[in-house]
Amino acid sequence: MKNITTTLLWLLIIFSIRDIFPQVSSNESAAFQNVNQPSNSRIYTSEQLDTLFIRPACLTGYRTNQTGYLSKISSKDDPGIPDTTFTVEKIKIPSDGFMITGWLYLPLGEGKHPLVILTNGGGNNERAIKSLSNWIAPILAHCGIAAFVHDKRGTGESEGEFIKTTYDDYITDAGNCAIYLSNHPGVDSSNIGVLGGSEGGRIAVLTACRYPEVKFVVSYAGTVVSTVDDRINAQKGYLQSLNLPDTTFENVMAMHSESIRAWASNDPAAHEKVNIKIKEMRKNYDSAILPWTKAEMDSIPEFAVGLPTWYSLPNDCLTELEHFNKKWLAIFGEADNVVPTQASIKNIIHYMSISGNTDYRIAVIPDCGHSPVNIKTKRMVRLDNIILNWMNENIIQ
Repeated sequence: MKNITTTLLWLLIIFSIRDIFPQVSSNESAAFQNVNQPSNSRIYTSEQLDTLFIRPACLTGYRTNQTGYLSKISSKDDPGIPDTTFTVEKIKIPSDGFMITGWLYLPLGEGKHPLVILTNGGGNNERAIKSLSNWIAPILAHCGIAAFVHDKRGTGESEGEFIKTTYDDYITDAGNCAIYLSNHPGVDSSNIGVLGGSEGGRIAVLTACRYPEVKFVVSYAGTVVSTVDDRINAQKGYLQSLNLPDTTFENVMAMHSESIRAWASNDPAAHEKVNIKIKEMRKNYDSAILPWTKAEMDSIPEFAVGLPTWYSLPNDCLTELEHFNKKWLAIFGEADNVVPTQASIKNIIHYMSISGNTDYRIAVIPDCGHSPVNIKTKRMVRLDNIILNWMNENIIQ
């Protein structure tokens, strides 16, 4: 059980954005210098990042909080007075035979508003996987942009069995939320987007690929490599953190790669071949650093948190981008040790060149890890400023 717990702790790091949002000043950026970084005019320069980090006018006089509404800052008013510039409506939306429960943050005032569907991080911890959504939804609504936070299928108040879900299910649910809410009287159906971080970043982009109702997307730390490469990268990072001897690392990593490819093949014969090798290697290596067999992962309850990712491996999550032609802001942390930032950027540039899409921008934040936190100062990276400034320039009419 100790070995399982160790593995699960790493899975939780890989699969979700942590709920960490300490406050920080607005100017976080510095020059992004890396000889391996592809040169492209769609990547923001350090000067452009400085501009994106400037606090938007809509937030003047208000303080964003780790969770919940904004607080008004005034010498006369109590800073704890909650924001009253929007309403929150609980809505249940039918999707693929299930009811998805969510909350629509709608700005006050007449007329229709742009809408952002917020997608969840990985795993089934309801609070953790919605941490980014619950934080940014009231900020967006305060600034005149409707936001919809929903429970992932099989979690919270949404129907379904989480362990049986895949990426395709989350994409379908986000798309159906966009379709349903396009008919809401307070929503501008011509201006609907999707926003997500970590696993939710990948889901957001694929939702925009598949659903014409979605016109733009914002992804943070959303990997843009194949599902196989993504898992191999994550497992490699875990093994490297253990400081194993070189030979041990190479042999064990090779076994993990073969296991991951068996999952991607969805071929029982491939799994059986891998399982035999895993059991044989356990005679010489600690089972904690080796892959688990498919039967073990399917039967041990503690692995349920990660199974949807493994069952999503047959979907390469890349070829759809060959036809992607919508507005896209892709944000990455330069110091992200979970998502392969440089490989993701290269793939974005490659696939956008195939699709002919020039309506995308890439922001690489120096000293930012997988969570929106500066790894040196331990303070929050102001994603809200970046997103709002980009939306003001590209989305708000």
